[in-house]
Amino acid sequence: MSTAEDESGKVKVQSNRNALTLTQDLDGNLILHCPQNESEQDQSFEVTMTATTEVTEDDISEDSITQIQILQNQQLADISPAGSDDVSAVSRAWFTSKEDKDSLTNKGHRWKQGMWSKEEISILMSNIERYLKAHGIKDATEIIFEMSKDERKDFYRTIAWGLNRPLFAVYRRVLRMYDDRNHVGKYTHAEIARLRELRVKHGNDWATIGAALGRSASSVKDRCRLMKETCKTGKWTDEEERRLADVVHELTGTETGDIVTQGVSWASVAERVGTRSEKQCRSKWLNYLNWKQSGGTQWTKEDEINLILRIAELGVLDENDINWDLMAEGWSSVRSPQWLRSKWWTVKRQIANHKDVSFPVLIKGLRQLHENQTTLLGDQDLEGKADIQSPSGGSGVQHVQIRVAHLEESPSLPNSMAALQIPVQITHLCKNDPECGN
Repeated sequence: MSTAEDESGKVKVQSNRNALTLTQDLDGNLILHCPQNESEQDQSFEVTMTATTEVTEDDISEDSITQIQILQNQQLADISPAGSDDVSAVSRAWFTSKEDKDSLTNKGHRWKQGMWSKEEISILMSNIERYLKAHGIKDATEIIFEMSKDERKDFYRTIAWGLNRPLFAVYRRVLRMYDDRNHVGKYTHAEIARLRELRVKHGNDWATIGAALGRSASSVKDRCRLMKETCKTGKWTDEEERRLADVVHELTGTETGDIVTQGVSWASVAERVGTRSEKQCRSKWLNYLNWKQSGGTQWTKEDEINLILRIAELGVLDENDINWDLMAEGWSSVRSPQWLRSKWWTVKRQIANHKDVSFPVLIKGLRQLHENQTTLLGDQDLEGKADIQSPSGGSGVQHVQIRVAHLEESPSLPNSMAALQIPVQITHLCKNDPECGN
């Protein structure tokens, strides 16, 4: 057996039975990827894996347990992207005006908006790859940025196949994906100063401004929208909070204590507050101040479980179909629909490979994870007891014996730990478990 760490931070573990991959997410959870070899006769085998992070002596006790999860991305036959079986009028037409949208809506057409799902991105990438192969082109950027409109006239209609999105939305998505200038990184102080100069000179000519800065037009447009000469940073003063609350209630015609999460012109609010950008004002109000004024309560572990159950009850195939306004109603610990959606992003990161599995599988995994945590934390007969050795320097080595199964028996792990040497008994339960996918 051997281990190696690649640039992505994955600790790879090799045994004479299977190739394993151990990953750790930002919350400290470990996930073990274990592909089963169909030719194996045994249903279980043993390996040892090691992961290393910083730890203090107080962080590990004899009751410490390691959480390891295995997620299998089940092939659900009933899950398919909306509109994949037909050619939608929406995905065949270029339209951006309100009149065009109203016309299609009146004819009964509906289309997806907002964030793109993993399934949609996968369809788009597959369509692009097929187009490139069919036309003998190696790089999509050659079509997107070098060809004339006539030369690429069928490109966007072809790659929009199976996507219930307007062509313009597909076009914008492709530009963001392939324009390297969208991924340059955080703006430096020098760039911001230069951006202000270019804005005065060129106004809203975002393409010219972007070219001068080596960034995309959409990037400089978004940055200018958030830029304000007199913006402060850091902790808000009591006077700023009072002024923000007064302005929001005045502009929306509401009273102190009313919940206000929609219909707010944050540009107008920022202009009236005077010392903060519209992004700062929006974040402060939606994530804290409105909740504080309306007598909100603290978010608890029970709330987290309730969120998972509520989402599961919706039965949606994509999280972009969740109505967060409705989800946030009647929930005193939820600060705003936007805050709840952000909280959901934190919750789903408990599954380290959440980006790689379908949404129904993710929900099932989260439900089972919380059920197993509740059961295992109260189980006095756990096999996985920690055997701690504490060498000098305030760190220790934890040896944990764990039985790993598909989304089962997943105890918890301290966020930081020393070199963990973990003998693991791998047991494949899929052969006997009707709930387990193949």
